[in-house]
Amino acid sequence: MWGCTVMLESGAIYRNLPAHSLAFDDAPQTPWEPEEAQTWDCYGEDFTCLEYRYLAGLECKVQTQLRPGQHEGQYLFTAAPVGDGFSAAPEQAKEFCFIQLYNGRLTIQPTNLVVFKEKSFTNHELQFPTGLKRQTDIFTVE
Repeated sequence: MWGCTVMLESGAIYRNLPAHSLAFDDAPQTPWEPEEAQTWDCYGEDFTCLEYRYLAGLECKVQTQLRPGQHEGQYLFTAAPVGDGFSAAPEQAKEFCFIQLYNGRLTIQPTNLVVFKEKSFTNHELQFPTGLKRQTDIFTVE
């Protein structure tokens, strides 16, 4: 699982908290299971973290293993694996969106389990697309 580092109100740093143990408010949804906090284990130790400016603060709908399509929240940032054995294969390449859910919890989901609401572009009803073909080809210029 992802291990998160947090600062406690005492000022102490606490390491390696699993995502399902974190909350954004004093009364988060309980219980919150590991399968709701994230779908996939980490691919390795090397990641780059970024905030896609276009997605910054956008509302989104998230599918989780236990309650598909029932969670809504707001995009925080993305973690993209670097140099691992999985991401080189197109069908395995994933970036992970960190989402602050309106139920007070954190979820970390691959991009294929998140749809975003961009009021000037997307439909008002957030629905997951069907019929999309996953990339299987590796493109190179040499």
